[in-house]
Amino acid sequence: MAYSKIFLILFTVLNSIYYLNAGYSGVPQTTADTKAVLRRSLELRCIYDGDGSGEFLEWYRGDDDSSVNNEKSGHYGVKSNDKESNLTIKIFVEADALVKKWYVKTNKAGYERPPECSFDQISLKASPQGMETDRDNEKLDSAHGSVRRMEDESVDFVCQIAPKENVDLSKVVWSYSKDDKTFVNLSDQTTVNDAIVIKDNELRINGVKKTDRGYYRCELNDVHFTVLLRVKDRLAALWPFLGIVGVVVVLVIIILIFEKRQKSNKKNITTDDDDQDQANDPLVRTTTKGSDNDTKKRAIKA
Repeated sequence: MAYSKIFLILFTVLNSIYYLNAGYSGVPQTTADTKAVLRRSLELRCIYDGDGSGEFLEWYRGDDDSSVNNEKSGHYGVKSNDKESNLTIKIFVEADALVKKWYVKTNKAGYERPPECSFDQISLKASPQGMETDRDNEKLDSAHGSVRRMEDESVDFVCQIAPKENVDLSKVVWSYSKDDKTFVNLSDQTTVNDAIVIKDNELRINGVKKTDRGYYRCELNDVHFTVLLRVKDRLAALWPFLGIVGVVVVLVIIILIFEKRQKSNKKNITTDDDDQDQANDPLVRTTTKGSDNDTKKRAIKA
């Protein structure tokens, strides 16, 4: 009889432990070292695989039962149904990395705060967060920004890594693409075509050419940042001026030709008018007749 009671108690305890641990599971696993990338999204999931509904309530952060619904609007997103509850940190910031605990609460007896869905502090993963150049006013922090250089100028790209602590910058990989689709690894050698020099998170192009135009990418821990290099012709600034000069020259030539033709037409008209006036003038006709008579008389005397 005593053995039966002991067996029943053990069975009850084991059964309770089984159901307590089997009802909920977290993704990623709570035992894993969860890492996040700055300014990227991160999702925490709690899945219920038992009978009925998981009866999810709210997600909390910290040890003071601070609901994420009371935080800045739009920073967190929560979606729940009977079997699953998801917390999305839409833009992970440094303040999120300081939170010691993340967990969800339920309304299910014995599962009010499932340990399988209680996540420890989320650490930051070192990753590219921007790009700087050799010019103070060129600091790119948005994807696919661009910089411009004239031909034969030089340009320096510095990949900004965050967090900076305990980061091996030699693992930064540089690559290049003309169309932002197919990238070629530039980090296989320290000098490429005697013009591109790479050292850790820095890339320098000496005397850029039009063929250097394209997309340059730095990558670390499967996270990358890309910048577009635009190369302008050295005479590019003169083309608008030369275009204006060309238009002015053409207009001047047209005006000169027009004025020359106008003068020629006026001269022809004036000559025709003078001839007509002489033909119609009686004095001119009388003088002409007198001259003819004199000529005849001189001929008779001769």
